[in-house]
Amino acid sequence: MSGKPDLLSLFEKKFAYRGRILRYSHNRSLKKRLAKAIIHMDALEKIGTPIIPYIASWKIGRTDIWYEFTGKGLEEILNCRAGDMLADAFRKNLSQQYLYRKQLDSALVSKNVLDKNQLAHARQYLRRLSEKSGKSEAIYQIDNGRDTVWLKDIALIETYPESEVVLSLGTLIDVTNEIQLEETLAETKDELEKHKKSLENMLVKRTAELHDAQLEVVTRLVQAAEIRDDQTGCHNKRLSKYCSIIGKAYGLSKGANWLMCNAVPMHDIGKVGIPDSILLKKGPLTADEYDVIKTHCRLGHELLDGGQSQLLDIAKAIALTHHEHWDGSGYPSGISGGDIPLAGRITAVCDVFDALTTERPYKGAWAIEDAVAEICRLRGTKFDPKIVDIFKQSLSMIEQVHKRYVEKDRVKNKAG
Repeated sequence: MSGKPDLLSLFEKKFAYRGRILRYSHNRSLKKRLAKAIIHMDALEKIGTPIIPYIASWKIGRTDIWYEFTGKGLEEILNCRAGDMLADAFRKNLSQQYLYRKQLDSALVSKNVLDKNQLAHARQYLRRLSEKSGKSEAIYQIDNGRDTVWLKDIALIETYPESEVVLSLGTLIDVTNEIQLEETLAETKDELEKHKKSLENMLVKRTAELHDAQLEVVTRLVQAAEIRDDQTGCHNKRLSKYCSIIGKAYGLSKGANWLMCNAVPMHDIGKVGIPDSILLKKGPLTADEYDVIKTHCRLGHELLDGGQSQLLDIAKAIALTHHEHWDGSGYPSGISGGDIPLAGRITAVCDVFDALTTERPYKGAWAIEDAVAEICRLRGTKFDPKIVDIFKQSLSMIEQVHKRYVEKDRVKNKAG
């Protein structure tokens, strides 16, 4: 009859016990386990470690929690001693909680941060989860009005169904410095990410500005050439559209096709260096005059040389090679086959088609079917066979472009 009161009295005197399990009727094995745990936790606190031991308990399926044992460190943090009041003080002072979820790779730990409004539901969920797993791990932020402290909680969970009681044998470790460092690093990372995003936006804007500047240079160069040779009308616009159709069908990437189509209008830029007496001559050219005309390829290459952009590099290649022939009989270098850049080979076919199908001072416009027949006749000699085949396959789209821009030329010439 005196055993239970003696055990309770002993623990009240020796360990300042203020819990419930030893005080009320519970299973003997539960009380024995709790008594051993209290002795162990008390010894752990007395050896002077920074760990704050505790034993918490709750009824299975209930939300209330109480402490069977707490280290003096927690009582000092919460400025509270009574067991039930201590649990209430802990709940009231909770302001945030970090929940850690272990991944398959133990080096990776994900983290969710819960505010005070989310804590009640989350703690109930974690309590049920810990009852099944036998352990729990979390970090709590305690704000007692004087200090803000982060405590890491690691606990072993034991369930006693016969008494409908759960014991949480845990330790609290002050990790305030570590969390503050983590928050500082997170803020620094956020600032770096914002700075990185700002630089990326600046780079995108600067790249767009450079593209615009390059196209402006192209436009002005082409306009300068067209002022001296204004009989070609919409030639450069048609040529760019034709090359775009062929380039896409050939399989060029969107970026590569964009470069070629915007470089093509500069194919005859070298003609700015040809004397007006030859460039603007109404009748047929002499052999010597034709030799002078041929120099426009190298003149264009030299004019565009030294640029620092892919666009000008492509334009330079087209200017130099758009009169080279597949069989090596072209000019200015007499190169052949695959040695001729692809953009030059595409431009060659489209340039001849446009020249044949439009009116010039020295000739009338050919019918489209006649021009196509001529290009097919020159397949494998003057032109790359594959380009000619793609040209024929794309003829319906090419005819649409031709019709649209030739009509614009007629309107322009009539207005002029």
